[in-house]
Amino acid sequence: MTKFETLFGIKESEIKNTCVLMPLVSKNVLNILGIKSLLRGKIYSSGNTEHFTVINTGIGASFTGDAVLYLRNTSCKNMILFGSCGLVKPSDGLYIGSLVTPIECYAMESFTDMLLNYHNFKKYYPDNILLESFLNYNKAISRVNCATLGSLKLEEDYVCLFVEKNIQVLDMECSGFFSAAAQINIKAMAFFYVSDIINEKLFYNKFCPEDEIKLASSIKSGVQLLCSFIK
Repeated sequence: MTKFETLFGIKESEIKNTCVLMPLVSKNVLNILGIKSLLRGKIYSSGNTEHFTVINTGIGASFTGDAVLYLRNTSCKNMILFGSCGLVKPSDGLYIGSLVTPIECYAMESFTDMLLNYHNFKKYYPDNILLESFLNYNKAISRVNCATLGSLKLEEDYVCLFVEKNIQVLDMECSGFFSAAAQINIKAMAFFYVSDIINEKLFYNKFCPEDEIKLASSIKSGVQLLCSFIK
């Protein structure tokens, strides 16, 4: 068994032209994709649909960035990061269940930098050709500015900075994903559903039935959109 198969659960030769990386993969998502289960490696779990490879990366920029780098010598030419994001505040029609795609992402993924209020954060970007192709395919998707964070606890203290820099959504993988993809010259974009709102709809609290329905519908619509777009 090769190193790649040990880590990812499938062989390098099984990786398709397009890969969808997901920090978390629910059973409902797998059902929509038509995948019975993912094959588990030491770090990642993977599986194939007819048109693309799905990789469960786990949460965090480092795990996702490493997954991108490991895919360098495979057939993968296009990557999409699909997962949840938090909204800084409701605005411009954005709320629980909104589908968004980042046009830029601040790398705030260091816990220590956030803790010590180090604010010299660099920005990373998706591949413009892939992004525009996706947005032309579905014009209802909102373009947003994103920041990838290294702490869920500390994000609550950064709301004023987020507003000042016009950062609309927050995640824990995107900047690592963008930077790693650029490093190995693979086209990459991210596609998120809004799952919580800072200081209003907290990620660890149970949502009201209306929000739960919105979120479930959003995830289903997002996965279906990815499938049709890639196809």
